[in-house]
Amino acid sequence: MAPVITLTKDRLIARQNELLAELRLDSYEAFREMARERRLTDQGWAVRDELDSIAYLLGEDELTD
Repeated sequence: MAPVITLTKDRLIARQNELLAELRLDSYEAFREMARERRLTDQGWAVRDELDSIAYLLGEDELTD
């Protein structure tokens, strides 16, 4: 049987903030805007899927896709 991983809202937000800090951004909205304008660095594109996954789990209505 596969292990079950429980993610709390606090842990999701903490991870999202870590990723955004690595990109020197202060919000997921700023990240989405940069993605829309194709201004993300290689590092930004590399963490895009994880940030979108976190946003989805947090109930965001709009992702970068």
